[in-house]
Amino acid sequence: MPANTPSLQQPSIFGRYACAGVASAIFSVWFNFTFQFNEPENTHKVHSYTIPLFLTTFYLVSLPLLKHFTQTYLLPYYDVRAYLKETMVLYNVSQVALNGWMVYRFIDALVYRGHPLIGDMHTVDTGIPFILWVHYCDKYLEFFDTYFMVLRGRMDQVSFLHVYHHFSITWGWYWAINLFPGGDSYFGAMLNSFIHVLMYSYYALALLKISCPWKRYLTQAQLLQFTVITIYTFFAARLWVKSGEYEWNHIACAVIQVWEMTSLFLLFAFFYKRSYGAKAKKRTTEDDQCQAAVEAGVKGAADVVEATAKDVEKVKNRTAKDVEKVKNRAVQATAKIVDRSI
Repeated sequence: MPANTPSLQQPSIFGRYACAGVASAIFSVWFNFTFQFNEPENTHKVHSYTIPLFLTTFYLVSLPLLKHFTQTYLLPYYDVRAYLKETMVLYNVSQVALNGWMVYRFIDALVYRGHPLIGDMHTVDTGIPFILWVHYCDKYLEFFDTYFMVLRGRMDQVSFLHVYHHFSITWGWYWAINLFPGGDSYFGAMLNSFIHVLMYSYYALALLKISCPWKRYLTQAQLLQFTVITIYTFFAARLWVKSGEYEWNHIACAVIQVWEMTSLFLLFAFFYKRSYGAKAKKRTTEDDQCQAAVEAGVKGAADVVEATAKDVEKVKNRTAKDVEKVKNRAVQATAKIVDRSI
């Protein structure tokens, strides 16, 4: 750190838990809004499209504004990562609990409440619509994934893939709960919730500095998720057509889901190849070789400087000795001249 750069202010325990308290208040507002419906109800009056339009637009607009504010007023003066540690642990653990609860409720509906596994378009009396509503509302809560990245200065993580994922999946589930809030629509939400249990568990453990060597497999699991959901959708749509009971809203939801899964698969596959493919390994090897060459060069230069310093010291010592000898000879010669004069 340069000498003229001020040291970052470290948070007190009060400051860290104050941040967690603010986050808890925000999460409480979300919880009260999401669980405002009585559990036995099978369908809900879903809000107008203006709500997701406003919230997703706000999400997109807020990111560059928050980036400017963070880089100007926070990161140069405060250790934001330290301030947010407890907040992020709370958030990730809450997401693990919420998504785990949704997985449990989906399985409960399938195993104990008689919800059909595939080929159904009309069943809404097994609690599935309510769980889909919670799953949809969680997409807004997941915007905090991005906000935490920006606040911590990790703009390298705020990629097109990341923003597109959060933006598009929110709209996808809005149309799902409006057009097709029961039947086979449960499958994508159940699989996605399971993946999120794994993902947010990894994030929480990483924050606690517990070794998690399975990050690579999360991307593989997400790719598998997109593939399985797409295959399921094709088989389900085929059964709908055979039954002759399908309507335009069912086909519309199937098309939206296939588009969403296909686009995400392509983007995640590109990310996976870029991060873990042969070129990435080669790039890492080249970087290591370059680093080794730089270190060797620096060491060589240091050795040359050290040898030169030793040579200079030797010359300096030798010169001092020579001067001393000349001085002694001059004194002796002067003494002889004086003696002769006497």
